[in-house]
Amino acid sequence: MKETSHGTYCEIKSEESLMEISTSEKLCIIHFMKPDFNRCGYMDSKLAILAEKHFDTRFVSINVENAPFLVVKLGIKVLPCVIAFKDGVSVDRLIGFEGIGYKPDEFTTKELEERLLQSGVLVRNKMNDDDDRRRARREQEERERDELWDEDE
Repeated sequence: MKETSHGTYCEIKSEESLMEISTSEKLCIIHFMKPDFNRCGYMDSKLAILAEKHFDTRFVSINVENAPFLVVKLGIKVLPCVIAFKDGVSVDRLIGFEGIGYKPDEFTTKELEERLLQSGVLVRNKMNDDDDRRRARREQEERERDELWDEDE
């Protein structure tokens, strides 16, 4: 899968390449962004983490300045804008941080992952779930250890 950039998150430079990717990939997530927008950077960091976990889905971004036709055609007015494609058809759209998590200005990677799983553009697999459980268990053990140290002081 690595040969087709699955498992990575990369920026696409041309609109034509982006259209080819969105129509040829079975599962694809496209982040329409501007590099100097903080919220786009925050979304980038979360999508990069998910790309490493979900090899079945292609993750890409494009600077909106490089995709004027698609920005108009897709009606993109707010950034970040993440559009999920399944078999070349748009199945979900994240506008800003709306509908992800409980805080208006931030969200966890897990909250974003759950939203994308619901839309069917990510595939749940046992290995990822096991990794998440191990990570949560490690974090819990660290919190408990920190609490013990705090009690000793």
